[in-house]
Amino acid sequence: PVYLTMKGVVLADLMDYSGSYPYDYGGLLADADNLEFDNVNKGEQRTFEMHVMNNGNTRMQPNVLHLPPYLTAKAYPEFLSPGHSGKVVFTLHSDKIRDYGLTQTSVFLAQQLGEKVKSQTEIGVSAVLLPSVAATPDAPQLQLSDTTLTLSFGGKSKKTGEILLTNTGRSRLDISSLQMFTRGLKVTLSKSRLMPGETARLKITAVAAELKKVRSTPRVLMITNAPRQSKVVVTIKTE
Repeated sequence: PVYLTMKGVVLADLMDYSGSYPYDYGGLLADADNLEFDNVNKGEQRTFEMHVMNNGNTRMQPNVLHLPPYLTAKAYPEFLSPGHSGKVVFTLHSDKIRDYGLTQTSVFLAQQLGEKVKSQTEIGVSAVLLPSVAATPDAPQLQLSDTTLTLSFGGKSKKTGEILLTNTGRSRLDISSLQMFTRGLKVTLSKSRLMPGETARLKITAVAAELKKVRSTPRVLMITNAPRQSKVVVTIKTE
């Protein structure tokens, strides 16, 4: 005689995986379509776990294509049978990132080794590397009029808003980097070096047609030499 032992959950209806794995990479479902490594200090290693599930009819071997030098990925388990789940662990090696501030790229989640790159399998990757700034009594301090900017298009294709930046510290404030997390934004800064008491104007223009195509929240990133605010994020909300 042969004894077969099975473990599982008996369901009256077919299981719907859309809630747990809302992103479809051509039959390989996942719970994320964007990787964000925030507030990373030089030399740190960060990990991100993406949970995946084989929603197809054949065995898959999940792997990640076009990895940059500062990012590695490994699938657990190596092979996924139909209906089985696993995870892909991404590891960020910050010592291999050259510039402070925002670094962005795209990788691609494949079902099998040797698979071609497709836009359907694209995953956005962003990392924010912070500089080391010492806190002293004479250090600069940054004060913003707001960290959220709400723009109402009102039928127009573009809309511009403004944020005021003031140095309330005792030494010069340097804004060394000004970057955008997504497409659809244009920014201008009246000055990047502010002496104590000085104010600068950050103008942000949102383009309606381009913002409709982005997946993540539109944001603007600033890197400064203010110890308490070496990283500042302005979130853009549109109506």
